[in-house]
Amino acid sequence: MVIRCGFLAVADSTESVDADEVLVDVERRLAGALEGLLPLHSRVYREPPRYQLEETLRRWCDEEELDLILTVGGTFPAPGPSAAEIVPEATIAVLERLMPSLPETMRAKAVAKDPTAMLDRGVAGIRGRTLIINLPGGQALTGAFLEGISGVIPAVMARIGAGDEQTVTADAPVEPGQENMKSRSGALDKEEFAAFLQRRQKSE
Repeated sequence: MVIRCGFLAVADSTESVDADEVLVDVERRLAGALEGLLPLHSRVYREPPRYQLEETLRRWCDEEELDLILTVGGTFPAPGPSAAEIVPEATIAVLERLMPSLPETMRAKAVAKDPTAMLDRGVAGIRGRTLIINLPGGQALTGAFLEGISGVIPAVMARIGAGDEQTVTADAPVEPGQENMKSRSGALDKEEFAAFLQRRQKSE
């Protein structure tokens, strides 16, 4: 399974943490937890307007056809109306179906390492066949959140039909590593999902 992934960070100009470094750390952690991860987009916005975030998320889902999008930062409480912490609102505006169990699980597991995890307002859900997950900013907290759900992401990918390989047409340029990709528009591969469940049961 190839998982086409995008990373989007929202940084406050007052933050001392380098958002680019946090994105690199998130990508490294996710690559270590998921087989077939194919990072295609990585972008940092500094105090962007909400419409810009929504536009990027929609384009990555609908036009770029990414399977997984992780946002980093912009999920903690802020006075309203405010443009400081708007990632959950921008994400909800784009999503078609919420998956509240993912952020609930991440916060529950991360709070043991950092009590500020309770302040996170991040959401997760699906648009089309793309899974979008909000993560808080900062390497330590982001890492703790990812640990909580990285093991279940492949199962979500299989359930929504994401991760299907892309078709390469005769007229389209072939990018490295995409020579044998098939259409993403096909139905869920039941045999692949069954094999995934068997691997999970053996590992447990």
